[in-house]
Amino acid sequence: MQYFFKNEECVLEPVNDLINRKIIASGGDMMIVEVHFKAGAEGPLHEHFHEQVSYCVKGKLEFTVNGETSIIGAGDSVYMPPDSLHGAQILEDTVLLDIFTPQREDFLEQRAEFLKNNPQ
Repeated sequence: MQYFFKNEECVLEPVNDLINRKIIASGGDMMIVEVHFKAGAEGPLHEHFHEQVSYCVKGKLEFTVNGETSIIGAGDSVYMPPDSLHGAQILEDTVLLDIFTPQREDFLEQRAEFLKNNPQ
């Protein structure tokens, strides 16, 4: 089991032209992901069985959870219960920390595929 996660060992991987993410710790039933959004990016409305908390490190975005919408900025957080419909419009360059439980196995698989195709 891995206990320590060094920033220089964590890989920033592209999700699309406007979004990059870095899994900065994962284990057991938890995962934390640093997500970098460029202004104008969109996190379309979606749902998943994971519980999620998003903490805004910097930037500004309009977040919607189960039909409620709020502008979120640096220092603000958002809680998404399992199976909640949520998404975001990115208003300026933004960095979020996303905490998931259980882990996003799909993210781990996508990172493994990225590393396979882009050896460090």
